[in-house]
Amino acid sequence: MVKKYVIWVIVSQIVVFLFSLVFYHSIHLLAYINVSFVVGALLILIALTGYIINKGFFDIVFASFQQMFSKMNDEERRPLSKLIPLRYHLPFTVGLVTIVLMIIALFVYYG
Repeated sequence: MVKKYVIWVIVSQIVVFLFSLVFYHSIHLLAYINVSFVVGALLILIALTGYIINKGFFDIVFASFQQMFSKMNDEERRPLSKLIPLRYHLPFTVGLVTIVLMIIALFVYYG
């Protein structure tokens, strides 16, 4: 379990370095800080979206659209939280680690 998290953190850091090369044409601390903020924020946003969907927030809206636009009967309808089983722990943890590394880089940059 921990091995999967470590692999995803390493992959996210590789993505941060690749995006810094693409967008800033070099790897320097300010580029790392900017790109890691965006990558970490996107991962946390994906995790929070998965959390909201899993908790059933959109189930009523989804059921209304199914009832309005679908010819399914009530037994065939399933809530959105059951149709899309998103796991949100991994992107949240990796995004949080990326943000923490960005904050450490900020302290180094301004220190």
